[in-house]
Amino acid sequence: MLNNFRNVSGTDKIWRSATLYNKGLNDAEREKLSSLGLDIIFDLRCRSEAFEKPDFVPEGTKYVRLNTINAQKYRFVITDYRSRILAAHNVGPFKDRMIKNKWDSYSAIALSPVWKEVFKAMDRGDKFLFHCTEGKDRTGFCAVIIEHCLGVSDEEIMSNYLLSNELRPAKNRQSLRKIGFSQHQIDNIKYAESTHEELLLHAYETVNKKYGSLDEMLLKKFGVTEERKAHWKEVYKI
Repeated sequence: MLNNFRNVSGTDKIWRSATLYNKGLNDAEREKLSSLGLDIIFDLRCRSEAFEKPDFVPEGTKYVRLNTINAQKYRFVITDYRSRILAAHNVGPFKDRMIKNKWDSYSAIALSPVWKEVFKAMDRGDKFLFHCTEGKDRTGFCAVIIEHCLGVSDEEIMSNYLLSNELRPAKNRQSLRKIGFSQHQIDNIKYAESTHEELLLHAYETVNKKYGSLDEMLLKKFGVTEERKAHWKEVYKI
């Protein structure tokens, strides 16, 4: 199923989504993706996630996987088979590591070097879609920096980020009690499956501590000048 699928701040040239797992899509969803005329699909998942659930890629669209965060370091965040097993054993010495791992991952996502490839696509004026598994954390921050560069207000950026809770709502995990999960485990899983204002603010804080501001990071790390931003606004009609 095509979940958490939408364009970015009204432009018809940049799209975001949850997984594009080929076997999980129906014919209508494949036709919808094909009709977009995408130049590129950016897959923000790690290698094992992409291997387990490969994307549907429309004919004529380039597929680019960007390894946004270290899979070994953020096992509670990525969603491959090994990580799901680890999440199921979030007890004892693992207690609360899921939440810490989630917070730490937002720092890593914010400082990831992969965003330079997205900016190169914007320089070319490419029509593209980016996604991870749920379309909310890695995808969410990618949308944040794109929207920031396109001049979207901070209020709208936060609203768009949190919208994933409605378009991709957390699953009902209470049934896990029947197979031995504690309420504490379930609460941790539910937190990890949602977007939270404090998580995005934590990502901003990470950037501010290292660079002073998001704009300074974009300039120093990626060479995002005001001229490039103006070009992007014109190309993407924001």
